[in-house]
Amino acid sequence: MTFEDLPPRASQIPLTNRRVAADVIDLIIGDADREVGCVAVMVCDSEDRGIQPILLHDVPVGAAIGDLERLLEMLLPLVAARDGSVLIGRGRPQGTAPDDTERAWHQMAIDSCAAHGVGLLGYLLATADGVVRLPDPLSAAS
Repeated sequence: MTFEDLPPRASQIPLTNRRVAADVIDLIIGDADREVGCVAVMVCDSEDRGIQPILLHDVPVGAAIGDLERLLEMLLPLVAARDGSVLIGRGRPQGTAPDDTERAWHQMAIDSCAAHGVGLLGYLLATADGVVRLPDPLSAAS
């Protein structure tokens, strides 16, 4: 996806739509960022519309979970104060199957968002092989 592919009024589409959420992560995390590893957070407003992307470059595969945890600890209180939500993407070079590290990062994101009362709209893995959504928390999926 490119900026030219965005539908009219894209900023008004809630990122609760799984296809749109995957497209947004695909757009935020470019090929170069996937190659070296990165973390992306799309901050959303109270209606789950994306308002500000944040991208941490050079977060390699196997990086300590603390990288994302520190970012979320700074960011989530601000998002919670505005009744916002977040969409998180993890960029890595290849593969679409989450490994143990990805699962740990995903669970930490779920727990951190829950602790701050912030909706987690999804956690997606973006690689050269595609964009894959990790499962929603059981409470949200039911």
